[in-house]
Amino acid sequence: MKKICTLLFALALSSMMMAKDFVRISYSSRSELEKAFNDPNLTVHYYTNSEVFATAERFDGNMMVLIDHQAFEGNEVYTLVYCPQAEQQAYLQDKDALLQTENYVILKGSALPYKNDGAVAIFNKAAQLPRHTRDFPVVTEEDPAIREMLNQVDPTQLEANVQHLQDYGSRLWSSDGAYAASDWIASQMQAMGLEVEQQPFELNIGFDLGDPAPNVIGIQRGTLYPDVYVVTGSHFDSFSYEALLGMGDAPGADDNATGVSTVLESARILTQYEFEYSIVYCTFGTEELGLYGSEAYAARCQEQGMQIIGYFNNDMNGYLRDGDPIHIDCIYPDAVEPIGAFYNTIGAVYYPEIPIRHVTFSEGDSDHTSFCNHGYLGIFPFEDYENYSPNIHTPNDLIGPSVNNFENVQRFCQMNIACLAECARLHKDAVDEMESKVMVYPNPVANQLNIVAEGMQRISVYNVMGQLVETRNVDGDSYVLSVEDYAAGHYTIQVVTIDGVATKSVVVK
Repeated sequence: MKKICTLLFALALSSMMMAKDFVRISYSSRSELEKAFNDPNLTVHYYTNSEVFATAERFDGNMMVLIDHQAFEGNEVYTLVYCPQAEQQAYLQDKDALLQTENYVILKGSALPYKNDGAVAIFNKAAQLPRHTRDFPVVTEEDPAIREMLNQVDPTQLEANVQHLQDYGSRLWSSDGAYAASDWIASQMQAMGLEVEQQPFELNIGFDLGDPAPNVIGIQRGTLYPDVYVVTGSHFDSFSYEALLGMGDAPGADDNATGVSTVLESARILTQYEFEYSIVYCTFGTEELGLYGSEAYAARCQEQGMQIIGYFNNDMNGYLRDGDPIHIDCIYPDAVEPIGAFYNTIGAVYYPEIPIRHVTFSEGDSDHTSFCNHGYLGIFPFEDYENYSPNIHTPNDLIGPSVNNFENVQRFCQMNIACLAECARLHKDAVDEMESKVMVYPNPVANQLNIVAEGMQRISVYNVMGQLVETRNVDGDSYVLSVEDYAAGHYTIQVVTIDGVATKSVVVK
């Protein structure tokens, strides 16, 4: 009996020695962040711009804050819930917090977000410090072909996409609306000729919310480097407590139908061209519960060794406070500064009138974090970190009160396209060949413009401000366009044929 007791004691002691602590470590520089990642005593699971969350073999009270003993035992996830300190008592009425700070709480297991704020699930996976694998292109002046792409961004189409998603009523993670949205997005991408996958994933959260609606992934293959990718994404799920309790909707117009619409409109335009690198268009499920959908995809990318130049996130870009000029707040950790600098350069070249600032957001998070956590450079352009829509996560997240400025959505979409197109590198030979197949005359023109191209399908006209003037469906090899009612000035004619897309510049006298 004595031997058995000794053996049991030894096993218990061994188990205690093997147990790890879940800890938080603050840092203030890139070198300190790298030190945490390289410390053999630590396994980093998640990091922000100032804090690391890790498991530690040995606890050091001088540099660590203890969150939980025996990390990840009895739970597969911790959840960081953004919640201001003054309101944490109300949120934690029936919950036990492991850690409370000024801006967030951490709970064992899964948790719902607090009102308008977000959540991040922290998994028992080793994070990877972002790697800058390829230099971003040096952009000093506009590419005329890319400017023509930007001119094609249609606010009417952006609004139609948002309206369609809003009309589902709610897109909670496992709801019929979320599944319908996933299927609709997949059908839109398939119609554009993308390689489309609906990626299922599991929640593993300890209570039953049903199976989540799958991610939608669409790939546009590059002509020269098909295995090197530029990625853009958004989340399609929505949230409100009213919808969760069956007492109202979660229409999610700004959060995040605007982001999905931006991705779809980017794909609609860019799939008309060929690029040297592949472009991936993603929409993710279950972001609101803790970035689950993007975590599943980014983790798979890391496991497969995908070479990703950068990830451009789209989440909430439709609200602009009255009197404010259009502007962009960029959210990203300092560890991914190269992509932040690239985004600012694109803005300075293509939209110098739009202020862009790098900010730290302490009230929420988004899907770029999943990519940053798996070794990729990710960025989150946002409508305003201080004055974002007050209607998100409520039944009033609708076109009108919440999405109140589609010019704002248009500019965010144009910046997204410019970044993708510059990174993926337009295949110039294909563009030049297509341009040579289309003729427009006379130019300048006063009354009637002749357009000749084999297998024409659609002709669209844009003014110098990038606004759509008119669109004509065509079935033939020639078309006469009346321009006598046009104001004098420069116009871009986009000609869609069975072989591709060409754009021509004309002057109306």
